[in-house]
Amino acid sequence: MAMSKTRRAFVAGLLASLGIASIVFALWCAKDREAKDRYTRFYDRVLHQQTNDSGLPIVKVLSADRGEPVSNVIIGMTLIGPDGGDGGFQCPVTDEAGVAHNHLHLAPGRYQYQLMPDPKSRFVQTNWIRGQPCVVVSNDGTTSIPSLRLEVDNGG
Repeated sequence: MAMSKTRRAFVAGLLASLGIASIVFALWCAKDREAKDRYTRFYDRVLHQQTNDSGLPIVKVLSADRGEPVSNVIIGMTLIGPDGGDGGFQCPVTDEAGVAHNHLHLAPGRYQYQLMPDPKSRFVQTNWIRGQPCVVVSNDGTTSIPSLRLEVDNGG
């Protein structure tokens, strides 16, 4: 039984759509891989530069599921300016006790944070969300050493 022109056009359109979707998916996967590779290179570079730095303790990182200290987490800290703008960015790294130390001079003020764990670990990047406490650095460079919760990859 021969296919009608309408049915052939429909099948051809469907096959073309599937081909385009396959190409888009392949590009998306490649871009995702590229982003993961960039993150891994950044993580390795910062970890190499800043592991074992000393100074005043500023934050402690605990796993969200077990409440245990997490080492080798990069704490991206962005100063929130008086107008809500960005006032700088620092990246201390947590030690074996989950504590990050202020090895650089941090300007006094409120800092939003981004927790960046080892990309090969069970943890995922965790960002500060409006309504959560900021890390507050006083004039002498100290903080109340807040405990920040690092989220866990739930396989999603």
